Amino acid sequence: MSHPTPIALPPGSAAVSRRLTKFATAAAVLAVALCASVPSLHAQQPKGAEKKAAQPAVVRAGSQTFNTVLTKLKEGKQIFCNTLIDPNLEAAKKACEGQDYIWIEMQHSTITWRETQQLIKVIAEAGCIPFVRVPSANVGDIQKAVDAGALGIIVPMVETVQEAKNAVMFAKFPIGHRDNPNTKPWGHRSSGGGQAGSLWGPGYATNANNNIFIMLQIESPAGVGMIDNILEEVPGIDAVMVASNDFGLHGGDRDGDASYNAREKLVRDSVLAHGKILVGPSSWQDRPGYRMFQGRRNAATTGYEKQ
Repeated sequence: MSHPTPIALPPGSAAVSRRLTKFATAAAVLAVALCASVPSLHAQQPKGAEKKAAQPAVVRAGSQTFNTVLTKLKEGKQIFCNTLIDPNLEAAKKACEGQDYIWIEMQHSTITWRETQQLIKVIAEAGCIPFVRVPSANVGDIQKAVDAGALGIIVPMVETVQEAKNAVMFAKFPIGHRDNPNTKPWGHRSSGGGQAGSLWGPGYATNANNNIFIMLQIESPAGVGMIDNILEEVPGIDAVMVASNDFGLHGGDRDGDASYNAREKLVRDSVLAHGKILVGPSSWQDRPGYRMFQGRRNAATTGYEKQ
């Protein structure tokens, strides 16, 4: 039986072979390290999926109520407030105690919009609802108030249908998104970067329309004469206030006079017939039909007696 003849290696070949083996081993280790440091496509996909899953869910329009004034009115309660004419934040916090909402006065005060924004934040954080009486039914005043987080807009001296329309139009958002439309009536409010969203939560944009409360003030005989037209032609009005002092000053009479009482009855009957909230001074809290007031619930009442 023959045996294969060994192949003779040239001198030094064994050392070369050892060096090649070491090189190959080092290359293999480096390749493994590189593969481990570069994420695979499969490893990247879950990260993208996680990011997509982490996106907040869309809040359905009309699904949230954060204006507790609306909740209390639905429960049949009478609603009271304190009025602020000063930007003192500590006083504002104190004023919230025991009240349903706070009336921030911008028609007859020198409070600035920056101060109003700060007041709204303090009031909301105290668990009360901020309302702003704007100087008039214009886009600049109403837009600033709602962007700052006001959940109530009070419009003084309303005498025309257009003024009432403006109150709703500038406080309410338009359709928003056709697949999740805001509650009607839709307005012309534009999207801004105010503090409202941070105060009322991620559902604010799609629930602002069903939380912002619109109150009109009727103060003159001209306004009294238009009340039926206003309430019939303008959707979105929540409440009407008989502004008792100016109601007499513009009519030349006083609460208790026959002429005054006759005009008050016209407004009262119209507001109640249209299913709206009737508002007056807190001294009228024992008068039939009145459910919301400017002033504290411990105010002395006057009934219909002449004062």
